[in-house]
Parts: sequence; C-alpha cells; structure tokens
Amino acid sequence: MWRSVVDSYWITIAYPITLLLSVYLGAEFARRRYLAHGKTWKSIGVEGGIFGMFGLLLSFTLVASGNAVKARDGIVHAEASSIADLHRQAKLYPPELRALVNGYLLRSLAAQLRHPTPDPAECLGLVRYSEALGRRFDAELLAYLARQPTQQATGQQVLALAATKNANYLALLYTFRERTPRTILLALGVLSWVMGFLIGFMNRFSEQPSPLVPLVYIVTVAVLVTTIRDLDNPGRGVVTPDYDDLRHVHSLILGDEAAALPARLPPLRAI
Repeated sequence: MWRSVVDSYWITIAYPITLLLSVYLGAEFARRRYLAHGKTWKSIGVEGGIFGMFGLLLSFTLVASGNAVKARDGIVHAEASSIADLHRQAKLYPPELRALVNGYLLRSLAAQLRHPTPDPAECLGLVRYSEALGRRFDAELLAYLARQPTQQATGQQVLALAATKNANYLALLYTFRERTPRTILLALGVLSWVMGFLIGFMNRFSEQPSPLVPLVYIVTVAVLVTTIRDLDNPGRGVVTPDYDDLRHVHSLILGDEAAALPARLPPLRAI
C-alpha cells in the first residue's frame, strides 16, 4: 500500500500542490494570528539552521539514490563480464558441452532482457525461474559428466563460472526491491511541508512580500523529491539500468551458437 502510493504518478502532481498549500497555510497563520491583531514577529536566528538540516536530509537522500543507480549499473557490467568469461571458456569445450553452456546462457539472458525493469512481483518470478533454470542446467551437466568422466575438472570450472554469473544476477534483482526506507521518505515529506509553512509565515512579515521565494522553494523541492523517487524506482522511473553490455553478449552467443541450441525451456507464463 505504502509503495503503491509513493510510486503513483498522481503523487508527482499532488506533491507540489501540497507544498503550495503549506506555504499558503503559513501565510494565513501569520495574517490571522499576528497581522490581524497588530502583532509582529521577530526572527530568533535558528531558522537558517532548520532549513540547513532539511537541506542536508534532502541532499543525502539524493546522493544515496544516485549511488544505488551506479551500483546497479556496476552489477549489470559485472554480470555481463561473468557471462562473457563463461562464453569464452565454452569455446574451448567439446561441442556438446559448449552447446549446453551457451544454451543455458541464452535462456537466462532471454528471460532477463524480456524483463529489464521488473517490479517486486516479477523479481520473485524471475528468481524462481533462475533457480529452475539452474537446476535443469546442473542436471544436464551431471548427465554429461556421467557420459564423459574425463571432463570432471572442466565441469567444476563451468559450475564455478555459472555460480558467479548467477550471484550477479540475483544481486541485480535484489536492487530492484531495495528502496529508500519509508521513514526517510516520510521525513522528507513532513519536513518539506513544515519548511513550506515556515517560508509562507516568514514571507508574510517581509516589508514587500514576494511570491518569488515560495515559488522557487516549491519548484526546487518538488523537482528534487521527484528525482529521488525516480532514482529509487528503476522499475517505473526514467533512469533504468544500462543493458547494452548484456545485449552485446547475448548477440555474440547467438551468433556463435544459434545452430546448436538445445531445446528451449517453457516460456515465463507465471512472470
């Protein structure tokens, strides 16, 4: 429920409106409680520190979201490298084993590229599919080694490289489910409204109240919070992982082994 609200496109429109409302309420509070009764308000000097704390929270959250994007891209590159390593090693294997390895890689890459930005439910489906694909590959590899006992060392190498590839893929799927803690997002929302209220309140006591400062605040905070939400949600956001390396490796394997693919697994109907 919480994530569906945060990820809703309506929030992108509604959030700036709530900021505008907080500024308006601050100005109205100053008018009714102070100006209407001839009272004045004097700054006590801590307002700048309050705004500074909010700015720090906003900037740290933005940096953390940006670092998560970089880490996600790094995992994609690491996975592509591990797949390329296994594919290069497979060129030295006997034809039957090479076809087995490349067929496994193609099935795995096809599922991943069909779901480049999975939501949490799709992530669970992809994890189950990856596990089923791994079990099938292990069974086929063991059957091959039973027929070719002299290839035991090669089989161990294949399993080690495949395990590295799988570890990178599962780590990538985890990043699609890893999000900014809800307490931080809630704190950003509440503090932004409080800061808007304070800006409206203080601006009302200016000798020449101007809408420019509240407007700049609303636009700046709305853009930054929307950016954080976008970076935090690779499944629906504008910023998505760069799969060029995986697509390149996929095309290389297809070009080398298209004619030697084993039978396909059933399609991902449950995902």
